[in-house]
Amino acid sequence: MRIGELAKRASVSVQAIRFYERRRLMRTPRRTPAGYRIYSEKDLESVTVIKKMQHFGFKLVEIRRVLQLWILPSDTGAPSPYHEGSQECRREALKLGEKKLETMNQQIHSAIQIRDELEGILRQLRAGLNVPPPPQKAKPNLPKSSRSAAIAAS
Repeated sequence: MRIGELAKRASVSVQAIRFYERRRLMRTPRRTPAGYRIYSEKDLESVTVIKKMQHFGFKLVEIRRVLQLWILPSDTGAPSPYHEGSQECRREALKLGEKKLETMNQQIHSAIQIRDELEGILRQLRAGLNVPPPPQKAKPNLPKSSRSAAIAAS
């Protein structure tokens, strides 16, 4: 498939595909004799993985590391160390995902602490000015995993 079809099927722009190529998040595509890029279903899978990981907040360097587990060659040009779906590949992907989740939980915990501190300062300012508190708005009720609930409670 050509770049336009890949972009359409992946719901991204042609510019996004070219950006991913420049950032080495995708393999260099084959070219027709006329110079058109030719992509495979594996390339569509790569773009789908990139989009999902971006949605989860992964940085491009982190996405590249995950893709290097089975799709991309390493930075040294060595082939991918694992076969897609292998236990080793899944273990490495699990480690990277758990590390990202832990980072996200720490960021959430820090944001809650900062919010609570700001609320306290605002209460003090209102009391000093004899200003009634604003109407109670419900705090966002974010769903929590058992691990993030434990972090937030600490």
